[in-house]
Amino acid sequence: MLRKPNNPNNINLTKESLVTPNQDEIIKYHSRKGAFYTAFPSPGLWEDSFQYPQYRDSLKDVYGTEPDLPTQFYVHFPFCKTQCWYCQCFQVVSRNQEKMDHFMEYMFKEIDLHLEFFEQNGIKPNFNEIHLGGGTPSYISPQMFDKMIAKLRTFIDIDNIEEFAIEIDPRTTDKEKLQAYRDAGINRVSFGIQDFDLKVQKAINRVQPVEMIEELLEMRHLFKGVNFDLIYGMPLQTRESLRKTLETVMRLSPDRIAFSILGYRPDVFRHNANINADDIPGFIEKAYMWEDSFPFFLEHGYERVGMDHFARPDDELTIAKNNEVLFRNQMGYSPGRFADNLGIGPSGMSRLKNYYTCNSYSLDDYKKMIDEKTFPVIRGITLNRDLEIRRDVMNKIMVYYHVNFTYFNHLYNIEFKDYFKKELEAMREFVEIGALEINEDSFSMTPYGNFFLRNICIIFDNLGKEYKHNMETGVKIAAC
Repeated sequence: MLRKPNNPNNINLTKESLVTPNQDEIIKYHSRKGAFYTAFPSPGLWEDSFQYPQYRDSLKDVYGTEPDLPTQFYVHFPFCKTQCWYCQCFQVVSRNQEKMDHFMEYMFKEIDLHLEFFEQNGIKPNFNEIHLGGGTPSYISPQMFDKMIAKLRTFIDIDNIEEFAIEIDPRTTDKEKLQAYRDAGINRVSFGIQDFDLKVQKAINRVQPVEMIEELLEMRHLFKGVNFDLIYGMPLQTRESLRKTLETVMRLSPDRIAFSILGYRPDVFRHNANINADDIPGFIEKAYMWEDSFPFFLEHGYERVGMDHFARPDDELTIAKNNEVLFRNQMGYSPGRFADNLGIGPSGMSRLKNYYTCNSYSLDDYKKMIDEKTFPVIRGITLNRDLEIRRDVMNKIMVYYHVNFTYFNHLYNIEFKDYFKKELEAMREFVEIGALEINEDSFSMTPYGNFFLRNICIIFDNLGKEYKHNMETGVKIAAC
C-alpha cells in the first residue's frame, strides 16, 4: 500500500457547496495553455538523451533496491478501426489484419527483451495489475489476443492479480468477445462512451447507439467493475444535451465514470481539425457543464474521486479515497495498490519511482529498435529530489484538493512554508478570488477552487518551460 498522508482534510463536496463560476476568472485562467500534471514533468518535456542505456540502468536501480515494488503492466495496442476526431491518444487507423498481427509479434518481442533482461539481472518484478489500452485493444484479433494472454501468463500470475482491465470501443466488441475476455482473466472493462447524442457523435465521427451499449452490458455480471469514459465540451454539445446523456448514463449505472474535458489541438493532431471549432462550447459554457454535472452525479449516488472521476460508494477508488491511499499517475487513478507502471508498445510510458520513460511513436522505428535488440525508449527523465517533492504536492492537489504541510515536513525533512515560500505567496491570487484557503499548517481548495486545480498545480511547476504535448516533439508516425 502507498504511504498514508498525515490527516489530510479530505473534502467531500455537496450540491449545496457548489459555486457559480465567475466568467472573467474562468476565461482568464482556463485560456492558459498548460499541462494536466498526470505526470510531472510533463511527457513533452522529457529528455531525448534518456534512451536505451538509461532505461536499462533505471530498471536495475529500481528493482535492485525495491525488488517487490508493486507495478502495473501496461500494454499499448496502437491500432483503431476508424478515426475518432477528438482523440489525442497515440493511434494508427488500419484495417489490414495481417500487418496488425505482424506488428503484435514485435510487441511480444519487446516483452521478451524485458524478460531476458530481468533474468540476466536476477529481477522478478511484482506485476500486480495489467491494463490493456490504446488505440483500441478490443480491436485485437481473437487469435492474437489468445497469443498475448499466453505470453502474459509466462511472467504474470493472471489468476491471482488484483485487476486486469481493458479499454473497449463498443463498435469493435460483442458478447462473445466479452466472454472471451473474462475467460482470459480480465475483470474490469472500460467503455469509451463520450456522449450519447447523435449530433455530437456525428460531429466526432463516433456513432454508437445506446442500444449497442445496452446489449453489451447484459454481460456486466462477468466483471467486478464497469467504467464509462465521458467527455464534456464536445462539438454541438449543450448543457441540455449533456444532461440527457447523463440521464442515460445513470440508467445504465456504471461503477465508475471518467468525466474529462475535451482537448482540441489541431496543430498537433491533424484529425482534430475535422471538428468545426465554432461548434465547440466556450470556456464559460464548459464551466457550466461541469457545474451542472457535478451535483447530478452526487444526487445519483456517486462520489467524486480526484479531479475528474466519480465512483459508487463501494467502488475501490472511493474506498481508497476515504482511506487516504488514493493515487494518480499518467495511467489514471489507483486504489493504492501501485504508483508505478511499466509500459510496452509504441508510445508506451513507464513511471518507475523517480524515472519516467516513453517508447517510440514511430512504428518503423519501434520495429527497428526491437530488431536491434534494444528497448524502444526514445526519451525519459530522472527526477531529482526537488521534482519528486513537487510531483507529490501536485498529486495531493489533484487527489485530495488539500496539502498538509506536516506530511511533507516529516516525509521529506523540509519546512514546507520555507521551501515553498514563493509558491505560497503566488497562491494569494487564488485566495483573493475565493478559490483557496491557506491555514497555518495546510492549504485547501474551496468548492470554487475546483475550477482551478490545474492552475494551482502550475504554481508548483518551477521548470520555466513552455508546455508541450507529448506528441509535439518531432514525432513521426508510420502508417500500417
